[in-house]
Amino acid sequence: MLNAFKRRFRTILQRFLLLAILGAIFMLVVSYMNLEFCYKIMSQNSLTYMCKKYKNYEYSGSLCEELCANEQSFKSFKCPQADMGTIMFTAEKNGDVYAVKLARHIKDDLSWINSQGIQVYPKIENFHHIVKMHITLTYNVTLDDNMIKALVNQEIDKNNPHQMLNFWRLFKDNNYMMSKLYDEDSLFPTVLGSCGPYYATENLNILKTEQSLLQSSDWQKRLKYALSLMEFVFKMDEMKPEPLRMCKMKISNFGVTGDKRIKYENAEHVYVETKIDKRLSDGSACEDDSDCNFHYCMGKCDAKTLTCNGLQQNNNLQIFCDKILKGGGLFPGLLASAKTPKNLMKMVKNCIDPSKFSNLHVPDRPYAPNTELALRLYNEMKRLHKVEPPKETMAVVGAN
Repeated sequence: MLNAFKRRFRTILQRFLLLAILGAIFMLVVSYMNLEFCYKIMSQNSLTYMCKKYKNYEYSGSLCEELCANEQSFKSFKCPQADMGTIMFTAEKNGDVYAVKLARHIKDDLSWINSQGIQVYPKIENFHHIVKMHITLTYNVTLDDNMIKALVNQEIDKNNPHQMLNFWRLFKDNNYMMSKLYDEDSLFPTVLGSCGPYYATENLNILKTEQSLLQSSDWQKRLKYALSLMEFVFKMDEMKPEPLRMCKMKISNFGVTGDKRIKYENAEHVYVETKIDKRLSDGSACEDDSDCNFHYCMGKCDAKTLTCNGLQQNNNLQIFCDKILKGGGLFPGLLASAKTPKNLMKMVKNCIDPSKFSNLHVPDRPYAPNTELALRLYNEMKRLHKVEPPKETMAVVGAN
C-alpha cells in the first residue's frame, strides 16, 4: 500500500515538474518571439519603411526629419514597456524618450478617380474644411481656420497631395486626436511630431512596470496612488465643452510623466459624452441591458421594443471603483487589501452599484455615482491617507 502511494506521488511529482518545465519553455519562447517581433517591426518594417517613404516624398512631417535625416540624433531603440498594440518602439533623444506609434488603418479614402482615370485629391483648403467638420462631429469641438491650419502644420506638399491621406489617417485616430485636442489639459501623452501615419509622443512610466507598487503591502502607498488616479478621473468629468467618458480603464494604461503628472496612455476608447450616448442608443436589437454595453460603458435595453435606446447607465467613477479600486482577476485592485477599512469597502461597493439608492446616483443613469457619493469616497480616502486604520475595522474589498 505504501509503495503504491509512493509510486503515485512520484508520478504526480514528475508530471508536475514536466508541466512546469514545459510552461517555462513556452514563456521563454513567447518572450523571445515578442522581442524578435518587436525589433523586426522597429528596424526592418517601421523605421526603414518610414524613411523610405520620406525619401520618396510620400511621407512628410517633423518626425521624418528627426528620425531619417539625422539618424545619429536618436539612440537606445527599445521595445515598449507597455502593450505593443499601442507603441511600436521607443527611442531616446537628448535625454527625452519618444514613444513611436502608428495610427490605425482606415477604410475611407479622400481621393477619387475622374473621367480621365486620374486619381484626384481635395484641394488643401477643402481638406481643412473636411478636418474641421470631422472634429466638430466627433469631438464636439469647433476650431477656427487658423487652428486647423496649425493642426495640419502646413506640411502637405502641393506636388504630392497623396500625403493628405496620411494626415487624414492621423485625424481619424482617436489616440492621436485626443492627445492633440486636450494637450493643454495634460490628460494624454503629448504629441512630439509625426511622419506620415506614424507619430511620436512623450513616453510614460507605466504603472504596470512598477511591480513593487502592485505587489506592495504598503497600503498607504497604494492609497496615495488611488487618490491620484481618482483626481485624474474627476478631471475627465470636468472637460469642456463636455465630459470625456472612458469605456476602457486599465491600471496598466495609467502612467507618470517625467515631471510626475498622471496621464492615460491609450485613448482609443475615450469619447465625449454625447458620442458614447449616441453609440449606446443606436437602436440595435437586444434582449437585456448587457447586449447594449460597449466595453465597460453600460447601455440600456428597452423592454418593450427590445432595442438599445438609453443613455450610458454608468460613468467614469463607477468604472474606476470597479476596475481600479476593487479590481479582479490578475489585478486585485489598489484597495484589495486586508488593511482596507470596512466603511471604505462599503463606499466602494456603493460606488460600483449605486442603483439601489436614489440619493447616490445620477438621474436617468442608475449605475453612475453622483457628486455627493464621489466626494464622500474621495474625502474618506483622503482622511485615511497617512492614517493606519485600526485592525478591528479591516476587511478585503469585494468580500461578501
